[in-house]
Amino acid sequence: MDGENPFSEQTGVWRLAGIARGRVQGVGYRGYLAGRAAARGLAGYVQNLPDGTVEFVAEGEAGNLAAFLEEAWARDEPVIGVGEIAVSVTEPTGEFNRFEARFGDRQEEFFRRSGLALDLLKEILKTEGEMLAEQRRTNALLEALFKAGRR
Repeated sequence: MDGENPFSEQTGVWRLAGIARGRVQGVGYRGYLAGRAAARGLAGYVQNLPDGTVEFVAEGEAGNLAAFLEEAWARDEPVIGVGEIAVSVTEPTGEFNRFEARFGDRQEEFFRRSGLALDLLKEILKTEGEMLAEQRRTNALLEALFKAGRR
């Protein structure tokens, strides 16, 4: 559901349920969504699911839900990578009084995040190595051009 927002022409209070797929677990996505929802005065929750997706439910005014759904793509977040969001819109239940990020076992969460951090660090170091090699090739080319121009 990229590009279309079910709240674009809605008013009133609604319930938005969504499932986000992509690089959404262990990257701060739940905290990011909780912050965005709280800033918009929404109530509900966000939690990881066992299949690697993230589920969120939010209730509030249509305009705030529309903005929240746009922010749920986390386009300006460099580590979060939302590839797809499946949503449904229903009548609100009023069961929530605030928005919360739900967490599982803290030790397991820490272990998974540590593994992800290590993977990201490896990617950074690999990219750095590639950039340094390219810089050395460029420097050698510039040096050869400079020497050729001095003759």
